[in-house]
Amino acid sequence: MMSGAGPGLVDAVGAGMGAGIAVLVVLYLAVIVGSLVMLIVALVDIVRRPEWQWKLAGQEKVLWLLLVILVNLFAIPSLIYWFRIRPKLIAVERAAADGRYGPGHLTYGGWEPGPPPAAPYAVPPGWFLDPAGNGRLRWWDGLRWTEHTSGPVPR
Repeated sequence: MMSGAGPGLVDAVGAGMGAGIAVLVVLYLAVIVGSLVMLIVALVDIVRRPEWQWKLAGQEKVLWLLLVILVNLFAIPSLIYWFRIRPKLIAVERAAADGRYGPGHLTYGGWEPGPPPAAPYAVPPGWFLDPAGNGRLRWWDGLRWTEHTSGPVPR
């Protein structure tokens, strides 16, 4: 028999190993739950962003969707998206809102420079009877009535 190795020491080592295993299990579950939460958050953000933002940022929406869904090992693609790609998309969104891409409009293919195409029902600019009904002409600028009016319309 070994001297000094009593039942109390064996019980203490066993209890310490049990606590260590419990900590590892909790950490493992935290990583799994954190990965799933990051997957969901990244997917929602990817899907809600319009295609033109992706094109202007030089990224592919479908590629990032597939990476986040299929290769979500420890949420690495989700974290890469969140900290590297998402800031680029946000910068594009802000630049477009500030008009830094110049006059243009958004299409399914991305940003197109120039004014948006005129709607087929749009009325061209010109002098028309004032909608206020005061018998004068008022200038229509193609989008709205202006403050410019003429004298009374001859009958």
